[in-house]
Amino acid sequence: MRSYLMFEGKKRTHVISVGTPEKLNYSYDLKQGALLQLWHGQFIDVTEMWHDRGEPQLAKPLGTVLSLSAAPAIAALADQNAAWPDSIAFDDLQNKGYVLDKSKMPTFLYSSNGADISDKIVVQSGGGGIDRTISISNSKEPLYCRIAAAATIEALKNNTYSIGNKVYTVKVPAEAKAFIRKTKNGQELIAPLANGTESLTYSLIW
Repeated sequence: MRSYLMFEGKKRTHVISVGTPEKLNYSYDLKQGALLQLWHGQFIDVTEMWHDRGEPQLAKPLGTVLSLSAAPAIAALADQNAAWPDSIAFDDLQNKGYVLDKSKMPTFLYSSNGADISDKIVVQSGGGGIDRTISISNSKEPLYCRIAAAATIEALKNNTYSIGNKVYTVKVPAEAKAFIRKTKNGQELIAPLANGTESLTYSLIW
């Protein structure tokens, strides 16, 4: 469902929300390549998209929302200590639509930072979390993926991380070379992506 969405006090205008049979749903900002939020339960209330004049055009999740981030998932940094950008300029991200797999789950396609990017989000068996696969191609420079940002991030065993004082858990493959770094607002979990072609899959469980 395409709609506007209020997130972090701002009306996001290029959002798509995806509902699944497992009742694990999410909202995605198409102009930032950002996974905004996740929730279990019923899908969305679209009353404000049609009632009276439907002016707000807002969709509202019908469940307790796990808020993530409106910042882009992929960025080019001068070095691994450079600040993560809050957003991508509107014309610096070119949407290329999405494709559906056999389960009708979308992979979002776009170009940014001189690279072609695909972003696939699928529900884990049992509906306990999601697996997200971000792939880049034709990149002329090393890029980075911000997996999580929170006040605190704790490294656990087996490449697993507790995000925000056990709000949710992230698991990354060992070869991802993910690292935690401090920011003015807390901490970030970052993974480098080599120039050329590379793919990163991580799991988010809550």
